[in-house]
Amino acid sequence: MTPDAASPTAHASAGPDAPPRRSRPRGTWLLLLAPALAFDAVLFLTPLGKLVAAGAHGHAYQRVLKDPLVSRSLVNTFQISALSTLATVVLGYLLAVVIWRRGPLARVVLFALVLLPFWTGVLVKNFAWAVLLQDNGLVNTALQGLGLTDAPLALLHNRFAVVVGMVHYLLPYAVFPIYAALAAIDDRLELAARSLGAAEASVFRRIILPLTVPGVSAAGLLVFIISTGFFITPVVLGGPGDMMIANQIDFYARQLTDFAGASALALLLTVVVSVLVAVYQRILRAGGEYEAH
Repeated sequence: MTPDAASPTAHASAGPDAPPRRSRPRGTWLLLLAPALAFDAVLFLTPLGKLVAAGAHGHAYQRVLKDPLVSRSLVNTFQISALSTLATVVLGYLLAVVIWRRGPLARVVLFALVLLPFWTGVLVKNFAWAVLLQDNGLVNTALQGLGLTDAPLALLHNRFAVVVGMVHYLLPYAVFPIYAALAAIDDRLELAARSLGAAEASVFRRIILPLTVPGVSAAGLLVFIISTGFFITPVVLGGPGDMMIANQIDFYARQLTDFAGASALALLLTVVVSVLVAVYQRILRAGGEYEAH
């Protein structure tokens, strides 16, 4: 028997003796997606529809946008989110590079330390930072013991404390996308550059950094998206002037009992985050096409 006779092509073209191909009925994929679509409609689309309907009463959108407290909360949200994103991406990049350069055992240990925030409750982490950053906390005690300060620094109930608490929570979301981009780099590129006399800084600037741009962009946008919805951290670690938009939504719903205004604010935040998610997906798709080339 020749190889051609045993090939799948030969069997497919064997004539009338070959079994007929079974065609799937049209719309089968819709039936397969029906449970997921029903689940999504019940748990997401229905509440979202009620949110839109509630926000349409009493000119809620115009009212909340004219509220100076809402404007201040929106400015706080984007400023704090931008600061937290910048600090998280820088620290995440450094940590991802350290993990990337280590051996298998050290890499497992470092990954476990990175994942530690996921295993701790948000309230526990925030109150831990409150204890560390208070006037007689460990940080101020250490600074005064080293002679760096003469009096306790105001490290708590301000924007600095909010950013610290948010960075602690968000760090894993930056480390893993950046590490994935680093792990995809071919080791031969660095070896070739060093064999041609390139210094370490030149290798990083010309090879490593450009190849990790998609991972850094994805990490930054993901961290920013998550940071816009923080609620507990500004309450525990921040001051009255550091309230974010999620705190303002809670204020409208619980203190003012203005559910239309709270719904309008929540819908506006949902729209902004949805746009950011769409941009995030586009960056991931562009990064995949870049690596494919």
